[in-house]
Amino acid sequence: MFTVKIHEEGSGDLEAETFDVRYQANVAFKEKTLTYSNQAGRYEISLKEDSGEEILVTKVGLGW
Repeated sequence: MFTVKIHEEGSGDLEAETFDVRYQANVAFKEKTLTYSNQAGRYEISLKEDSGEEILVTKVGLGW
């Protein structure tokens, strides 16, 4: 299982989605990155495996 999580600085976790297939999780990670990159604020988007290993992490938003 893979989890895509959006965390807003100062507010905590906004949303999280879980996927069985890594490809679907990668696509969701890219979609969320595009969605949040032009929004005000600071967001950290992460893709993690159930074991806790971080596969991808990026920081987006106009506040950076």
